[in-house]
Amino acid sequence: MDCVGEIVEIDLCKGEIERGRPDDKVVNDFLGGRGINVHYLLRNLEEGTDPLGPENPIVFSPGLLTGSDVYSSSRLHVGSLSPLTGFLGSSNVGGHLGVHLRQNGIFSLVVKGKADKPVYIWIDQGEVELKDAGNIWGSNTDEARKVVRDSAEGAVSVGAIGPAGENLAAMACIMFDDGHAAGRTGMGAVMGSKMVKAIGSTPGDRGVGNDIQKEEPLRTYLEEIRSHPDYEEWAQYDNSTSVKWVDDLGASSVRNYREVQCEDVEDADGRSFMDLPRTPSSCFRCPVHCKAELELTRGPDEGEKVERPCFEPLVALGPKCGNCNGMETISLHNKCNDLGLDSVEAGGLIAFAVDLYDRGILSREETGGLDLEWGNYEAMKELIERIATGQDWLGKTLSKGLESAAAEIGKGAEELAYHVKGLAMTAMDPRGFKASGLGYAIGNRGGDFTSIYARPEYSFSPELAEELFETRKAADRLAEEGKPQLVKRAAIVSAIVDSLGICKVPLLSLVEDYDLSLTAQLATRVLGEQMGPEDLLTIGERIVTGERLFNVRMGLTGEDDRLPKKFVSDPVEEGPIEGAVVDLESMLVEFYSLMHWNKEGIPEEKKLKDLGLLNLIRS
Repeated sequence: MDCVGEIVEIDLCKGEIERGRPDDKVVNDFLGGRGINVHYLLRNLEEGTDPLGPENPIVFSPGLLTGSDVYSSSRLHVGSLSPLTGFLGSSNVGGHLGVHLRQNGIFSLVVKGKADKPVYIWIDQGEVELKDAGNIWGSNTDEARKVVRDSAEGAVSVGAIGPAGENLAAMACIMFDDGHAAGRTGMGAVMGSKMVKAIGSTPGDRGVGNDIQKEEPLRTYLEEIRSHPDYEEWAQYDNSTSVKWVDDLGASSVRNYREVQCEDVEDADGRSFMDLPRTPSSCFRCPVHCKAELELTRGPDEGEKVERPCFEPLVALGPKCGNCNGMETISLHNKCNDLGLDSVEAGGLIAFAVDLYDRGILSREETGGLDLEWGNYEAMKELIERIATGQDWLGKTLSKGLESAAAEIGKGAEELAYHVKGLAMTAMDPRGFKASGLGYAIGNRGGDFTSIYARPEYSFSPELAEELFETRKAADRLAEEGKPQLVKRAAIVSAIVDSLGICKVPLLSLVEDYDLSLTAQLATRVLGEQMGPEDLLTIGERIVTGERLFNVRMGLTGEDDRLPKKFVSDPVEEGPIEGAVVDLESMLVEFYSLMHWNKEGIPEEKKLKDLGLLNLIRS
């Protein structure tokens, strides 16, 4: 494919930069973005690799369509071995850096080794160089981005780490442009371990794919986005108004999952700050504009201009921590961004610590004097700082992640650490969303929603569910029936979307293209090569199975595909889903069978052969 570009490998130990073209067959088999990342990791990482050691690379790959005419083709995928989970490190981010990389002829940027002093990576008109970052090491993410941006004229795009990444907090993220986070699996800590503070790039002049601005598939895509009933809400408020939605369904994660509904949820929901002056912002060629800067006219940060949080941080730092003050949540979220700390993971850690304190498992002395009562804003703010900087015993303990912290604290803390594979579970209680629960359990990066994106369980009609998943029950969020089929499709489709570089908001939340019919048309027109839905589904299955193969190499077994005990054994006590639990075992057995994985969750040899993955197995 002429539009692909080069793989640029930076060896920080040697200070050398090498370039080469990717193999055409690898691109055909794995596309770009998420797919090309897992191919690289499978080819180059051995069992026993230290996630924070120089031998662990970090890979930045735009999607195959990133920077093309396709709407919302902005995405960049970051991959490595996760210091938080010990398994696949994987994060998908918007903004403009992915587009700039493609415009500079870069298909994938691989960073290896460790620099002997702080550096940042600078890309301009296709040239790549390392620059001294001594003057910005120690700064927060906003300050670092500004310094790198101001070093050149024009629309420079920058991704930077903050103190959390420098201090190797296992859930450190990378902040791109204004409010775009590559988060969840500790990619900021991997950058910090390499002494890389930032990556900055000017726009380039390389075209990406065919000119399809007047083509029918592109017009259809835009029409379907704008005609969706939820388009205006997404465009105005992102999904910040879903805090009350999940609460109304009786499936929120209030006070570290003690409860499923919050009495003052209206104050935590995005509707509570709709009156604030708002300036929308957009990723590359996006018609949704779901990002926004808020001007705070009240609250603890009154007078500041900050990023508006979306649904997951609003819940994680809100009701999950017993905090129903939306203005305080906005402040806490932006503090996480400044420090380069994943706000969803931070919310899970704080809720866990408060739960332990409330039960007497943590003493005031062990909290370093913090009064960790539910919803104590000042204590939460201070604890975020301590986690990011590794201050005192509790901050340092929590900075290693939920699983590690619970094991160190002991005294029953493990039962209250709600994670899968070391990654904190997200906002939705799986007892109220069975497909999401299965997705948490089998997710290759751990207990999150976005890499599976099992929306059809609550957004599809029964008729559409029957057509795609062979049972109307797949559209019933409280039924286990049909969920293995749904999760298999959702996982594969998500892998394709992340590998093509299209944002999931327009394509999966609004257009809901889970049969990949429109996606295949768009890919065909841009790349000039015929791609049908079945072709894409096969590639997606190869990527998901390749990620599983990588995790198996790093020690994963079927025992890691488990939800915390609470969700499979303790029925919800009250509310709309009273009595619900997750029958995970029955769903797992069927899901493994559909994926052709054995009872330990390990891909069978025949499936690996069929998908062309046998050559990536190391003896």
